[in-house]
Amino acid sequence: MAMTRYDCITCKVRNCSILDTCDAETLTAVSTYKLPKTIQKGERLFSEGDPIQGVCFIKKGFLKVELNGKQGRPLILRIAGRGTVFGHRANAKHSNHTCSATAVSDVEYCYIPNDLFNEIACRSQVLKLQIINQVLDELELVEKKAIYLAHKSVREKVAEALLLLADAYKYEEKKQSFRISFCRQDIADLAGTTKEQISKVLKDFEKEGLIKCAAKKFNYLNIEMLRTLAGQSSLAGKE
Repeated sequence: MAMTRYDCITCKVRNCSILDTCDAETLTAVSTYKLPKTIQKGERLFSEGDPIQGVCFIKKGFLKVELNGKQGRPLILRIAGRGTVFGHRANAKHSNHTCSATAVSDVEYCYIPNDLFNEIACRSQVLKLQIINQVLDELELVEKKAIYLAHKSVREKVAEALLLLADAYKYEEKKQSFRISFCRQDIADLAGTTKEQISKVLKDFEKEGLIKCAAKKFNYLNIEMLRTLAGQSSLAGKE
């Protein structure tokens, strides 16, 4: 699958990445050294324990970011889509990936080797600050995930997982239907429950008018009701 090389200055994905507020000099430097790459559905961008060799900016597609749990069962930490960055946390002490990223659809991304990215970041205070903010956002997400897995009911966990999917796939009630790349087992791994419980709760949600779905296609989600069930405010639920 061929991928066109894009200039960071004109790239629309930049607006939802750590490059958003960078100046033209920084963006030009990244554009000069980055390489366009692709992986297909089912392939891993990297695995837990792999050395971090470069920074990846996701341009198109979705990946599941997961940790290996007990008995080899994974826990999906988050859904990574356009604008997501990987590899930015590497330093002398932290030189290996702490999780895995697997494509759930065909993925296009831009890659820049660590040494070149670090050189660019050293010259840009704005990029440094963006990286720090990104790391803090990721830390907050993991903290919230730990709390929600420990204290929420199965119904609340499934509602939370559906909201994460809706956010990742840019669901809008006026446009209604959207098709996900996640199977029931993936949703279970995202919610921290079982596939059987996911199927049961989704059926219950349909009876209650919270959702309308068939296989991987969701025709309707009552976002406000799901937020209430998940214990979120009307402005919460975004990564």
